[in-house]
Amino acid sequence: MGKKCECPKGAPMWMVTFGDLMSLLLCFFVLLLSFSTTDPAMYKEVAGSLEKAFGVQREDLTLDIPKGIDIVSRDFNPPFSVDIILEKIKSAIKLELIKGEIDVEALSDRVILRLKDDITFPPGSDKLLDRSKPLLDKIRGIIETVPGEVSVQGHTDDTPVTGTFESNWHLSAARAATVVNYLLRLHTIDPQRMAAVGFGDSRPLVLNDSPEHRAKNRRVEIVFMQPSNPDDFEVKPMDKRGILKQEPLPMD
Repeated sequence: MGKKCECPKGAPMWMVTFGDLMSLLLCFFVLLLSFSTTDPAMYKEVAGSLEKAFGVQREDLTLDIPKGIDIVSRDFNPPFSVDIILEKIKSAIKLELIKGEIDVEALSDRVILRLKDDITFPPGSDKLLDRSKPLLDKIRGIIETVPGEVSVQGHTDDTPVTGTFESNWHLSAARAATVVNYLLRLHTIDPQRMAAVGFGDSRPLVLNDSPEHRAKNRRVEIVFMQPSNPDDFEVKPMDKRGILKQEPLPMD
């Protein structure tokens, strides 16, 4: 009888190389998946910065923003970035922030602008001070370029009102409405995005126990809300008559 062939124990040697290859392919496709989504808002910011930095001159040509393909889900809903609104606000009202005339607070779903009482309204009045109008013009420019609803909220201290208004509720609501009317006067903002709310003295920032604290509680807040619907990420332009610009209907 011939001598029986003794085969080595364990898997063949080629299985080691094959296993390494499969591991590398798995890592490669995991990396592809991690790069499969793009934030359009951030893409616009980066593209605009590069264009300004290199002085690119080009014809007005509208190109689609590249969107990553989500392998898990085909519905691509880009997240709304509060940071982008915050940067626009800081850029537009940088001088007022340095002077301390405005406070800015960024939360997870909104950005709050706090306008101090001494630059907006005289005591006990809902008539805008002239010095506040250039600031409100800058804020209007911000609203025109960012999506989402904007809530203008009036706040007072606990000092009883005298004269025209029956209560602090009436005064705070009137002040909020005055600011909204001023922002809408050029018909460049969709009125459906705006809201005027009066809180009276019900939401103080600090205790009303000193003149300084009362002055801090007298304020107007302009709140930029995060859109809850992905369809509202785009700002709808208005014409000079205050009518939404619509895309032309296709002709047969």
